[in-house]
Amino acid sequence: MAVQLLENWLLKEQEKIQTKYRELNQISVIEPDIIFIGDSIIEYYPLQELLGTSKNIVNRGIRGYQTGLLRENLDAHLYGDAVDQIVLLIGTNDIGKDVPMNEALNNLESVIQSISRDYPLSQIKLVSILPAHQGEEYKQTVYIRTNEKIMAWNQAYQDLASAYMQVEFVPVFENLLDQEGQLKADYTTDGLHLSVAGYQALSNTLKKYIF
Repeated sequence: MAVQLLENWLLKEQEKIQTKYRELNQISVIEPDIIFIGDSIIEYYPLQELLGTSKNIVNRGIRGYQTGLLRENLDAHLYGDAVDQIVLLIGTNDIGKDVPMNEALNNLESVIQSISRDYPLSQIKLVSILPAHQGEEYKQTVYIRTNEKIMAWNQAYQDLASAYMQVEFVPVFENLLDQEGQLKADYTTDGLHLSVAGYQALSNTLKKYIF
C-alpha cells in the first residue's frame, strides 16, 4: 500500500514537472545551447555553477524518470532552434524497476531517432549510467541495482551510440569508483544520488566531452 502511494505521488510530481517544462519551453527567453535530459541525477545537478561556461545550459531532468516516460514525453524536454548539444543521462530507474534491458534500449533508440529527426544539427551525448554504492547502509535506496548490471547496460549504451553518427557515448562510470569498485562514499548522499563532490567529479569528466 505504502509503495503504491509513493508511486502515485511520484507520477503526479512527474506530471507537474512535465507541465512546467512544456510551459517554459513556450515562453523561455533563453535560447539553449545545451539541454540536459534525464532523471533526478540531472534534475538536481547544479549545471551552470559546476560546468562554468558562457553557453546557455538548460536543465530538463525529472525525478524517477525511466526511458519509457522520456520516450512518451520527449516534447516536454526539447525546445529551441539551434541547440548545439543534447545530453542524455537516464537508465538507473529502469534497472531499479527491473525493466528488461532490450525494452529500455528500444525506448532510448526511439528517443535518439526522434532527436536526430527534429534536431539534425545537434550532437547527442549519451552518458553512461552512474555506479551505485552497494553497501548495506544504502540497500533501501540502491535496491536491486548492482554495478555488474550497470556495466552491462553501459556496454549496450556504447554499442547503441556507435550505430549513430550524431551520438557520442560519454563514459563516466569508472571515474566515480573507489578501490572496491563502488561509487565513492563521499560522492554520494544515499548510495545512488550524488553529493556536491560527486557532481564536481562528474562535471570534470563531462567537460572533456561537451566543451
